[in-house]
Amino acid sequence: MFENVQKKLMNFYILADLGKMSHRIPKNFSHVMQLQNERVQKLAKKAYEIPFYRERFDRAGVKPEEIRTGDDLTKLPVLTKDELREWMGSLKDQPRYKDWICDTTSGSTGKPVSILFSPKEKAYMKANWFRVMLCCGYNPVTGKMMSRINMHDVNPGGRDTFLQKFGILRHEYVNQYAPEEEVIDAINENRPDWLYMNKTEMMRLVLYAKRTGKKIWHPRFYDPISEKITENDRALFIEELGPGIIDSYGSAETGACMLRLPDKNYYAVHNDSFVVNVVDENGQLARQGRVIITPLYKTDLPLINYEVGDRAEMRTSQGVHFITSMDGRLNDYFRYEDGRVTSFFEVTPVIAHCQDILQIRFIEKSYDLIHVQIVRDGKAKMSREELEEYLSSSLNRIFKKPFRFEFEWMDVIPPDANGKLRMIVCEV
Repeated sequence: MFENVQKKLMNFYILADLGKMSHRIPKNFSHVMQLQNERVQKLAKKAYEIPFYRERFDRAGVKPEEIRTGDDLTKLPVLTKDELREWMGSLKDQPRYKDWICDTTSGSTGKPVSILFSPKEKAYMKANWFRVMLCCGYNPVTGKMMSRINMHDVNPGGRDTFLQKFGILRHEYVNQYAPEEEVIDAINENRPDWLYMNKTEMMRLVLYAKRTGKKIWHPRFYDPISEKITENDRALFIEELGPGIIDSYGSAETGACMLRLPDKNYYAVHNDSFVVNVVDENGQLARQGRVIITPLYKTDLPLINYEVGDRAEMRTSQGVHFITSMDGRLNDYFRYEDGRVTSFFEVTPVIAHCQDILQIRFIEKSYDLIHVQIVRDGKAKMSREELEEYLSSSLNRIFKKPFRFEFEWMDVIPPDANGKLRMIVCEV
């Protein structure tokens, strides 16, 4: 009923929520885990009042009072993309939700999914993104941010709000689809303190700068979002954009739930706002397995145990979960006729140990042929022929059966239609 008013107060909700959040990765997690438990219990009670979740609770034979910790959420079923798509799709055109925000995923893993957020939920989600910046040492209130245009925004330029006129929560947008030189000029003119775009979009600019010698403004912090960052990617970004790279993990459906700081080798979960669990094929907690995320701020239309499609490794210390490695959802698998697979993680060392490769994508055409799109550093030590031999021999030592390779040498690998770039595309 009050969603229309809430929309107009979004920036004030953002500031209020931001003030209640932890702005640093804590050294002692006892307080934040107590807060997580309280919010988990509140979420379970509210979810049980919603028919969609009441059915899921009852089917699992679980009562709301049995959900007391983040780990207890695994007593409930995993929420798949197909289930979310069907549920939200049945709601989004109802008059009840006319003043809610309806976001849509890019469709990188299949048919796009619509997600409804009440204005207060959306404000919290945005505040949480600003909190990511604070955890890195950036002040989103007085700093200057620049990002790609959201494909679902009809008027991305018209964002001068009352607060922004006074230099607060400044946010400029750049057309990521424009020619590289035009995008770089816009960044250089704006000189943002924080820059974020899809990794592939940012990589396109970096490759252009490296090839032409054009300089790009070094933001204090920049975040190549939505796709896995390899060590080769990281080195190239630092070379062209400076040392301020961060790795924030999340999804359009959930928001940013974890953060890996530049000097850390693990992702810390924002435990006051999210539960991140890793489960096996039976939905039980596991050291390695599928990532499921529960945003604790999303209580009006919850997402409980939402499976984003990634796999990860998790370690637990004093009841706190840390993600130590992530297998990005945009990476398909190399597949064999007998059903076995080889993941991108298994071939990563071959790419990471070769600085001559700037970009690479593997397209498995058949069970015995891989098409390789590749961008070579202009200062590469190895010739094209030597790189082809290096990749063919090194990869076939890893694969479970030998492949034939065909190579396509490129200046830049174009992103997929959704603006992202899959490292492995399996067409079999």
